[in-house]
Amino acid sequence: MIETLAFRTHARTVDHLGREQIADCPTAISELWKNAYDAYARNVALHIFDDPEPVAAIFDDGHGMNYEDFINRWLVVGTDSKYNKNTSDEDDRDGLARRTKQGQKGIGRLSSANIGPLLLIVSKRKNSGFVAALIDWRIFENPYLVLSDIEIPVTQFSDRSELFKLLPQLFDRLTDNVWGSTADAKRADRLKLAWETYDKVIIESDITAEKPSELIARTIINARFEERHFHPWSVWSGEKEHGTALVVSDINYDLRAQLPSIQLDANVKIIRQGFFATLSAFTDPYVEVGTSEFNAFDPDFAYEVKTWVNDISLPIVEDERESLNRGVTDEMEHVLSGNIDEEGVFRGQVKAFGEWRKLGSDYEIYPPKDLAIPKGPTTFIGPFSLHIATFEQMRVNSTLSDADFTRFDGLAKQHSGFLIFRNGLRVLPYGREVNDFFEIEKQRSINAGREYWNARRMFGRIAISRELNPNLRDKAGREGFIDNRATKVLREVVKNILKRAAYEYFGSSSHLRKVLLPDIQAQNEREKAEEQRKELAKNNAKKFRARLKKNYPLMDLFFNETKNVVDETLISDERGLEDAQALISDLSNRLLDLRISGAPAKLGAAEDDYRAFRSMYAEVQDRIRTLEQNRATAIEEVKPARPEEIAQKQLNSHASRLQARLRFWRKSIDDMQNAERGRVSKLFEERNKIFHHETMPLVTQVREGRLGLDDALEQMKSLYARLDSENAGTFESYLDALELMSENINIELIARQGTADNIALRDDLNRLNQVAQLGVTVEILGHELSANERMIREGIRQIRQSGEPPGTSLVIEGFDALSQQLEFLSPLKVSGNRVRRQISGKEIEEYLVGFFRSVMRNREVKIHASKAFRDFFIYEQPSRLYPVFVNLVNNSVYWLVSSQTCESEVYLSVEDKRIIVSDNGPGINPVDQESLFKMFFTRKTSGGRGIGLYLCRVNLLAGGHSIEYAVDKKFQPLSGANFVINLRGADFG
Repeated sequence: MIETLAFRTHARTVDHLGREQIADCPTAISELWKNAYDAYARNVALHIFDDPEPVAAIFDDGHGMNYEDFINRWLVVGTDSKYNKNTSDEDDRDGLARRTKQGQKGIGRLSSANIGPLLLIVSKRKNSGFVAALIDWRIFENPYLVLSDIEIPVTQFSDRSELFKLLPQLFDRLTDNVWGSTADAKRADRLKLAWETYDKVIIESDITAEKPSELIARTIINARFEERHFHPWSVWSGEKEHGTALVVSDINYDLRAQLPSIQLDANVKIIRQGFFATLSAFTDPYVEVGTSEFNAFDPDFAYEVKTWVNDISLPIVEDERESLNRGVTDEMEHVLSGNIDEEGVFRGQVKAFGEWRKLGSDYEIYPPKDLAIPKGPTTFIGPFSLHIATFEQMRVNSTLSDADFTRFDGLAKQHSGFLIFRNGLRVLPYGREVNDFFEIEKQRSINAGREYWNARRMFGRIAISRELNPNLRDKAGREGFIDNRATKVLREVVKNILKRAAYEYFGSSSHLRKVLLPDIQAQNEREKAEEQRKELAKNNAKKFRARLKKNYPLMDLFFNETKNVVDETLISDERGLEDAQALISDLSNRLLDLRISGAPAKLGAAEDDYRAFRSMYAEVQDRIRTLEQNRATAIEEVKPARPEEIAQKQLNSHASRLQARLRFWRKSIDDMQNAERGRVSKLFEERNKIFHHETMPLVTQVREGRLGLDDALEQMKSLYARLDSENAGTFESYLDALELMSENINIELIARQGTADNIALRDDLNRLNQVAQLGVTVEILGHELSANERMIREGIRQIRQSGEPPGTSLVIEGFDALSQQLEFLSPLKVSGNRVRRQISGKEIEEYLVGFFRSVMRNREVKIHASKAFRDFFIYEQPSRLYPVFVNLVNNSVYWLVSSQTCESEVYLSVEDKRIIVSDNGPGINPVDQESLFKMFFTRKTSGGRGIGLYLCRVNLLAGGHSIEYAVDKKFQPLSGANFVINLRGADFG
């Protein structure tokens, strides 16, 4: 006889498929978030309420469920999305594009058991009422219950206020699964036997344990779901018409650990870190519009985790795309980004040490020759995308600024990781610290420098999709991909890309690193020194302003107090002489106490006070000097009988004051040295422990066979070199400073002077940049004036056609003069004629005479040249030579006029095949001659920028020529200033 029998399903099957299939609580939350995504939610959130009995709730604004959906789908285990066509309805999608389903097996909802045992689910579909159900997942842990004997209480209502009236009935019906119901006596008997057996087994295995039936019943009875737990849900507030809420009591300890009221210990810190690492970056933060990446999806899906204490919320996890995105990672100094095709070939771009080395798809990495890329329907990988960014571990090796290095270092502590996203949503557990799927840390343990990549400092991801990569499938417990052939080949392809990029661009074996690193380190040292100089300048300025603020009012009082001191101090006898000496000594000491040194280069708002202070200080000094002069006169007149006593008394006074000041300095130095000795000792102790702390794990790995001896020794050597370099940088500079101090070299004075010089040089550079704009301005003006000249000339022509109104001749004369000046201006333009041509001395003379015609006429200055000058010629650019002669003659004219020299003259001549530009003005003081050609040096009282002679030298140097001030008599045809120009290639006949 043949029988046909059905499977009998025990209730524990649901527990196996749900709670036991999911790795942990954060993973369960991510699964429920994916369910919300599949329901076309735009927003999902986990809220944890810090109540006496904490409650957690997951809210979404997806399409929700009505009563029929809940009965026919949510309560049916194993529904598969590919057979579900309901969400093809545009109304369910709420305007969103069609989404690829993340859930595949129809059991994701069972993972809610991992959040807590008691679940209240409330859902609403658009144009439908609410549906609610109450479930205690611990009921399904009873191995003696048959699944069909467990009944889930479900209700529906139209107004939200009805829920809390229905809740007591839901709780009562739920407890029927423990105690049974009189409505079905046979079921009640089966339930009674199942719970008695289960309770007995538990008690026999642990006599201190509580009976499961009593524990579950008590939890159900004592559970509290309140309306305030629903307030954050957009459906409850009426903001949205559809969505689902999962509200859980008796929550998992991982959720309790997030609450502010929990006692913080090492275990809680670890739980919080793991919770954040799992749920942050739930959606792909590296998607960027415009990039041609395979599988790069922006899911249009926001997420967050909040805790609530009373009515105050605290964010735990937020959508991090504001703080971490493609734009942020592109600012890092090392970036690798591109696509991997179905053949496993990477094509993309690479940035190394702050510069893009290859762009677009120029950088290619082929898979290893011994790796066969599978092509079969169940084994192929399919194309995917990769984006990784990182930065140097040590600041001294980095091209980043201090601010950016600190910013990225902070990001790394929270958001680093090499993740995987499928259709824009996170695939777990990739990117967690304990997961090393691509063997980044394993390779790093072999040779950290060569392999380079460090998971704790990497930001990036692999982007895949269900459409293009169907063989990369998740394990049932969401603990990574099923380890099939496609997964294995994916891992090897990515490992190879990381390895090749490290060898070619980033790691210690790369040629680029060897070439660039010395310059980078030197630049960082310079910047560090510059920062320290700035800090020193800031501290000096702060000290100076503090002293000025303190001493200025004292100086003002002292100044007024001594206003009549000279007139009031009369020395007529020996006693008066002693009193005068005591007064001079007292005033000198008080003035010395008020002295302020080390004025910063820029005083800012303190400048007026400092000028007034200096003026008063100088005046008091003069008063003291006058008293001293009166004392000297009085000594001659009075002729004290015992002058040695006066001298001895003064000696004692000075000695006493010196000793007091020395005692003060000695005490201050002793206090500082003691504090510094303690700081240095502590620093030595810390540096002493670092090497052992970082190398002992290597010995352990060698002992356990996880690391080769040669590799361990190489890593030890590398670590020793790094630590020794750091120690040398710290302590040798300290010793150098002490050595300089032992030689009585004033380090602070040197640093202060260097800082002042540096500030002055920067000011000069800023002025130079401003002056550089002059050439551009001339260029623009020249272009515009040329256009305007044509317009005016045409206007004059039209005026003349209609006769010549009064004033026409004056307009024409003035315009001709402006036009001529425009012609003279053209050689000075930045883009003036760059063509070289033959230029004669006669042409230069005529140009100068024309340019300075009005000056020659109005100021009576004679500009002329010798025959030898007129006859020489040179093949050169006019724009290079003309400005030199214009500047020299202009300077001569200024000094001739300002000194009111009679019969003023500028003379151009030749001596020993050198051009001489001379004048008969006042000449140049020998003290100033060495600074003549320096930028911004000028003695002009008005209109002088101090750049003319500097530009003369620069212009001439560009053509291989030179200029100097004449000190030899033979190069001084006139009595004033004489400049000698050596023109390379000039022909003097």
